[in-house]
Amino acid sequence: MSATSSGKSGTSAITVTAAPPVVTTVIVAPTSASVVAGSTVTLQATVKDQNGNVISGQTITWSSDNTPVATVNSSGVVTGVVAGSATITATSSGKSGTASITVTAPPPPPPPGGTLLFEEDFEDANISSRGWYDNTNVLISTAEHIAGSTASAQYHFLTGATVPTSSSQRHKFTPSNSFYLSYYVKYSTNWVGSGQAYQPHEFYTLSTLDGDYDGPSQNFLDVYVEHNYQNGGRPRIAIQDNKSVNYSYGALPNNLIAVTENRSVGGCNGMVESNIYSECFNFGSYWYNDKQLTGPVEFQPNPGPGYKNDWNFVEAYFQLNTIVNGIGQADGVVQYWFNGTLVIDRHDILFRTGAHPTLQFTQFLIAPYIGDGSPVDQSMWIDNLRVATGRIP
Repeated sequence: MSATSSGKSGTSAITVTAAPPVVTTVIVAPTSASVVAGSTVTLQATVKDQNGNVISGQTITWSSDNTPVATVNSSGVVTGVVAGSATITATSSGKSGTASITVTAPPPPPPPGGTLLFEEDFEDANISSRGWYDNTNVLISTAEHIAGSTASAQYHFLTGATVPTSSSQRHKFTPSNSFYLSYYVKYSTNWVGSGQAYQPHEFYTLSTLDGDYDGPSQNFLDVYVEHNYQNGGRPRIAIQDNKSVNYSYGALPNNLIAVTENRSVGGCNGMVESNIYSECFNFGSYWYNDKQLTGPVEFQPNPGPGYKNDWNFVEAYFQLNTIVNGIGQADGVVQYWFNGTLVIDRHDILFRTGAHPTLQFTQFLIAPYIGDGSPVDQSMWIDNLRVATGRIP
């Protein structure tokens, strides 16, 4: 700026600065969500100034107008308590945003029928006293657990690691033609799994023909329960019976369905099912052979229903097929539920042929595995695991 009089001037330097940002808007996402009582859903709050720009580092206070129905912690994690509705408010510098939460009752218990075989709540590390064997050095987390629990099992992958810090816990159970698994699971916010269209492996169920310490990659029957993460977690059930592959009729793959019952049920010797993916490839000392059922994306990458960093409830059920006159019948069952919703439901599965009419389920294994190495440092937590002969409350 300058001032002039009688040819003489004076100046002053003026610096104009932008007006400081003022909080004008708080946006909560998602704006509405439904959560089952006892489960959680994570909300996020975004603070913006008078120009619509995001302001970071602001203190946000969370509150619920109906805490008997839903509570919220300082990180925006909402816990459903009982069925009903609540409004969750995020406040920063006197401005607020809200989200509507509907809490639904848990699904009704299934009809009686399943018999509990064993259960594990991971309240302490002394799992060997409860029937677990092999690697019993499980990592117990008291920081992460479901409501009503005090601890969970943590499986922590370091970057590049193929197995987590605790892995390969086994538990035998009374041989059964059916198998039901349920558990709560939570993944770290940066969870990407294998980063590939295959793996990580997570849970395995082995048969009476397999040894107590047999590895889970070459078996007479191994059923995998796992989740492949590709911008969201998809449930995957795989059935592997590599030790049943018949090599005597020529080069693999070789469809032997109409030839002999002395064969595998996967891709190397032919599959009786349709609309199912299979593999058959040379694994070096043997051929790897399986078939897979993959569901839609259930574990979501962002906060909201099914968010991977919330506790979610997984159930899986398998019923072996029958054997009639020495021939395996395609009437086995594979089912998978996510937070009480049935998302995989097949009743035409062949688990075993007439060559193994007495084969049953008898061994459960927790052994997360990423063959190419974990792409990031990431964790999963497991709580309140149940194994039974059928679906139970």
